[in-house]
Amino acid sequence: MDAIDHAAILRAQLRHRSNITPAMLHSIDGQGLIVSVSDAWLSRLGYARDEVIGRPSIGFLTPESRERAERGDLRAFFTTGRTDNLEIQMVCKDGSTIDVLLSAVLDDSPGEQGTISLSVITDVTALKQAERRLAESEARYRGLVEDQSELVCLATPEGELRFVNHAYARHYGLMPEQMVGRNLYDDIPEDERATVAAHLAHVCRAGGIFESQNQVVLGDGRVRWMAWTNRAITDAQGRVTAIQSVGRDIEDQMRAEEKLKESEARYRLLAENSSDMVFQLDAQLVRRYVSPACREILGYAPEELVGRKPVAMVHPDDAPHVHAALVSLLAGQSARQTVVNRVGHRDGRWVWVEAELRALLDASGIIGSLRDVSARKAVEDRLAEASRRLAVLAAQDALTGLRNRRAFDEALDNEFRRASRERLGLALLMIDVDWFKAYNDQYGHPAGDACLRQVGQAIAGAIGRAGDISARYGGEEFVVLLPDTDDLGAMVIAERIRDTVRGLGIAHLGSGIGVVTVSIGAASTGGQGENEGPAGLLKAADKALYQAKALGRNAVVRAERK
Repeated sequence: MDAIDHAAILRAQLRHRSNITPAMLHSIDGQGLIVSVSDAWLSRLGYARDEVIGRPSIGFLTPESRERAERGDLRAFFTTGRTDNLEIQMVCKDGSTIDVLLSAVLDDSPGEQGTISLSVITDVTALKQAERRLAESEARYRGLVEDQSELVCLATPEGELRFVNHAYARHYGLMPEQMVGRNLYDDIPEDERATVAAHLAHVCRAGGIFESQNQVVLGDGRVRWMAWTNRAITDAQGRVTAIQSVGRDIEDQMRAEEKLKESEARYRLLAENSSDMVFQLDAQLVRRYVSPACREILGYAPEELVGRKPVAMVHPDDAPHVHAALVSLLAGQSARQTVVNRVGHRDGRWVWVEAELRALLDASGIIGSLRDVSARKAVEDRLAEASRRLAVLAAQDALTGLRNRRAFDEALDNEFRRASRERLGLALLMIDVDWFKAYNDQYGHPAGDACLRQVGQAIAGAIGRAGDISARYGGEEFVVLLPDTDDLGAMVIAERIRDTVRGLGIAHLGSGIGVVTVSIGAASTGGQGENEGPAGLLKAADKALYQAKALGRNAVVRAERK
C-alpha cells in the first residue's frame, strides 16, 4: 500500500511540473485521453484546463493531421515507443490553426494509470509561414527566369552552379539538372578563368550590378563570346550567398566589331570626309583624334583640339550634364548617349551642337560625332516662344487685354479649391457697365470698344495685389477674383473700382449721371466655402449685381449670407 501511494505521489509531482513548465507539454493515457497539460500549451491554444483534461488528444488536431495520425503515426508510436519532430497542425479554441513539431516518448511502466505518454510540442507556425512564403517567392522567381530568353544562373561565390534556367542549359547543349552542381569555371577557357574570378570577387566585395564579357566553351567545343550582368545576392547579415548572372551571346557582335577594327582605315577615310566632326576620347576624356570638319563647326584646326578635354570648351551651364554623360559611358552605366549643348567657337560665339557618343567595348575611351544644330535650335526656340505667346493669347481678351472668360473660369475653380482646402476667404466681384447699350447706340461701336478698354484698365489698376485676377466676362461685364479676402475687403475694392471708373469722366449723356459708371455685385465664401461650389459664388455675385442695378446703378451691393 505504501509503495502504491509513493508512486501516486511521484505521478502527481510529475503532473504538477508538467503543468507549470514554460514549454508546451501534454500527457495522454493508453486510451489517448489527455491527463495533464502545461500552462504554455493552454495559453497558446486558448483553452482552460477543464476544457482539455479527459478529452482525446487527436480532437485538437486538424482533420488532415488527425487522419494521418490514425492511419499510421499513432500505430508507429505505440510500436516503437517514441516519435521525433512529427509535423502536425493543431486547432486553437478560436478556430485558427498552428503548425507544430511533436516529439513524444511512451512510458508503459506499471502504475495506477497504466500506459502514459509525454509529448513535447514546439510551435513552428512562423517558420512554416516563412517557408511557404519562400516557396511561393522561389516559384515566382523560377517562373520569371524560365520565361527569359537570356541565360540566367545562380552560383556560389566559388562558382558552383546552384540554378540555371532552360535557356542557360540549352546554350551548353544540356538539361538544367545536368548543369546544377557543376562549376561555371569549367566552361571558361583556361586562360580567362583568372580574369573572370577577379571580376566575380569584385562583385562580391563591392555589391551592386556589374557587367563583364568573357568567352565560354560550349558542349560541342565551340568558343563563344558572352556578355554578363552580375550581382551579388546577400543574406540578412550582408553575407554574399550567391552571384546571379544574366548573360547573352555576343559572338556575332564581337565579330562585327573585329571587322570594324580591321576596317579602321576605311572608317578614318569616311570620318575625314564627313560633314560631322568625328572624334575619339581616351579614358581620361582627352581628345586623341578629331576629323577636319572641326574647322567648319568650331573654327579650329584638328591639331588645336587634339590633346584637350572637350568639356573645357562647353558653356558653363551645360558642362555638368555633358561631363555626367561622358563619365556614365566610361563607367559602363550606358552604352550610348546623345547630348545637345553649347560649345565655344573660335570667333567667341556659342554654337549649339548635338553629339552622338558611344563607349568603346574595351572601356578605353569614347567615340562620337558632333554636328552644328544652331539653326535647328533657333527654330525650336522660336516655336517655344510662339507656343508661349499662343498660350497667353488663348487666355487673353483681345479687346481689353484682361483675362478672358475661359481663363477666369479655370482660375476660379483653382482658387475655390485652394480656399476650401486652406479655410481662406475668397471674394468675387461681378461688374456691369451701366446703360452700355445706350452708349453704343449714341456714340457708336468703336467708341464703345474704347470705353470698354478704359474701364478694363481702370479695374485692373484698382486691384493692387499680385494674386488678384480681373477678366472680361462677356460684353460689358467684368469680373474680379480676390483670393484671401472677406466681405469687408471685397466691399473696399468694389467701391474703389466704382469710384475709379466714374473718375475717368467718360461722357455718357444717356446714363442720367452724365459719365460712364459701373454697378457691382460682391460675394464671398467667408472662409467657409460654398455648398454650390464656384457656380454658387458666381450666382450670388450676379444676384447682388442685379440688386445694385435695381437700386439705380452706380452702386455696390454685397450678397446676403445664407
